[in-house]
Amino acid sequence: MKMSAPIFLLFAIYGVINVYLPLVLRSMGFTPSHVGYLLALFEVAGLVFPFLLSPFISKKGLHGPFLFISGIILSLLPFPLVKIGGFTMTAILLAMYATGYKGIVPVSDSMTNLLLGDEHTKYGRVRVMGSIGFVLMSLFLQFIVKPEQASQNTIIFWMCIPSLLFALSILFIPGLIKRQPPDAEAHVETEFEEKKSFFNAFKNFPKVFWVGLFLIFCGYLGMTPSQRFFSMYIYEYLGLQASGFLWALAAIAEIPFMFFANRFLRRYGSMKLLVFGTFFVFVRIITYILIPNFTGALIAQLFNAFTYGLYHPAAIFFVAEHTPRKNLVVGMTLYSIVAIGAGSIIGNLIGGLVIEYFGYPALFTSFSLVPLFAVMLYFIFFKKGYR
Repeated sequence: MKMSAPIFLLFAIYGVINVYLPLVLRSMGFTPSHVGYLLALFEVAGLVFPFLLSPFISKKGLHGPFLFISGIILSLLPFPLVKIGGFTMTAILLAMYATGYKGIVPVSDSMTNLLLGDEHTKYGRVRVMGSIGFVLMSLFLQFIVKPEQASQNTIIFWMCIPSLLFALSILFIPGLIKRQPPDAEAHVETEFEEKKSFFNAFKNFPKVFWVGLFLIFCGYLGMTPSQRFFSMYIYEYLGLQASGFLWALAAIAEIPFMFFANRFLRRYGSMKLLVFGTFFVFVRIITYILIPNFTGALIAQLFNAFTYGLYHPAAIFFVAEHTPRKNLVVGMTLYSIVAIGAGSIIGNLIGGLVIEYFGYPALFTSFSLVPLFAVMLYFIFFKKGYR
């Protein structure tokens, strides 16, 4: 599969940023609440630009050029981001970085699904390369680079290298940089239909799509402590220098479930897996506080097998299954930028304040209740209509 190498490198980038960005911001002198604000801005900037650009990319088939340009942007910005300092400049540069960082995923997912054609259930087998890239980069940083003790220049270097390699993979792997052919359905659109606004495209999505999106939103909102503040929790609350190892462990746990996700999807369907995964977010997040030590963190990270290994392929297949093909990039953007992004924005805004004023136990306990309530609402109001 042509997208295997780019996805490997894409999530190697995530292996640096997801694990160490909060710690880098803390090392620059920002308080937990300021880190939360900056991470929320990071999500907002990563939401708006790709959200508005996705219909143009889909219509023109410019997936490859967008991915290449994003990779170049991500390789150029780390130096000024880390070195200039100050809340305002950091916010501006972080927002610029986010437009490429957040925009890459829905476009790469869309391109992967286009290349897979009707075999959407095999997405997990391609995406597993991303998990491998994340694991290898996290372990390399943890045991070789040791970012908690490394200089800013070292961190900058490892933020740049995988981004540059990602851009080069899009450029040199045959067929990826070229314009993708328009979908068959696009040829029969009338002139009036072509002029419909982006927001009118929402009418093409069935009601079940929005129910699934609600579950995903609540799931990712609930995961904010483990996705955005986990490295701070490990370093500041547990007093351990094991963030990279524990992030890698979570990614390792997800690999077999992601690889065989198509079997679970055929047997249970995407909606049932979404409900199961959303409930397991509650189980995972509450575990960090019920067992507040290295063992508890290890167990909770292993639960990533369900909260991402099954959850993400189920969500991708759910979106592909319930999205008109001509709106596939829009559907993937709604999933990646709106459902995940909006959850992260709200979570980051609240999470930093909760840490600063109430501490990490309150953070994990309160956020664990969100996915639990979402699953309860599903069974009370939606289950009969959307089996």
